[in-house]
Amino acid sequence: MGRQGGRKDNHVGAAADEFTSGLRRVVVTQLLLTALLAAGFFAFQDRSAGLAAGYGGAVTALISAWLGWRMKTATRSARRMAVAGLGGLYLANLTRYALAFLLLAFGLGVLKLSPIPLVIAFVVTQFGFVSAAWRPK
Repeated sequence: MGRQGGRKDNHVGAAADEFTSGLRRVVVTQLLLTALLAAGFFAFQDRSAGLAAGYGGAVTALISAWLGWRMKTATRSARRMAVAGLGGLYLANLTRYALAFLLLAFGLGVLKLSPIPLVIAFVVTQFGFVSAAWRPK
């Protein structure tokens, strides 16, 4: 029994390492997309468009990293209580959308950033999640 439990712990550890690696790849891809978009808007429009694109992409990277952190903590608690872990995942996802909405509203309303570059960067950098699907074997 102890041997099987050890194997399960190793499997969980390997899965956690793979998750962390995938999350890191997603966030780095999102940050690279953000830098490219911000540079493009800066070069072809103006400084304010570049800043808005940088902000929109940064929101995506921030909420992705935050969601990853919440998923890791929910996974740990899921080992103790399956229902609470699943509830934690739903709550983390709901909070992610609320945080994205608040940060975008802050950027548009308070900081008065250009809406088009901000939204374009926010949407395009969401595709950073695709990078997790194309991982080298």
